[in-house]
Amino acid sequence: MTHEQILLRLKENIQLVYRQSVDADHSIEALRKDDKAKFSAIFGDSTPFTTRSNLFLPYVEELAADLLAVQQASDDKSFEQGLATLVKKIELMFSTLGAFKTNLKA
Repeated sequence: MTHEQILLRLKENIQLVYRQSVDADHSIEALRKDDKAKFSAIFGDSTPFTTRSNLFLPYVEELAADLLAVQQASDDKSFEQGLATLVKKIELMFSTLGAFKTNLKA
């Protein structure tokens, strides 16, 4: 796969994460109105994210910034390192959003 193809797939995945995050953030706001969402951050300190927020969209913004950094990588080593971190973050977002959606249904 070329760098361009990899970047296209990453962009597509981030767009999916964005759509799911918008829905999840709406659910969180509804839970807050019922005084049920009392957490301070989606992810703790032991994740690859530097963002700390009680909503998902700020994490999507971090993904977008990471994607831009990967796109602008000046060499293969920087590209691969940025790519590895970005993929971990995307996987973590998908698994967390999935768990959140499942818990909402329960």
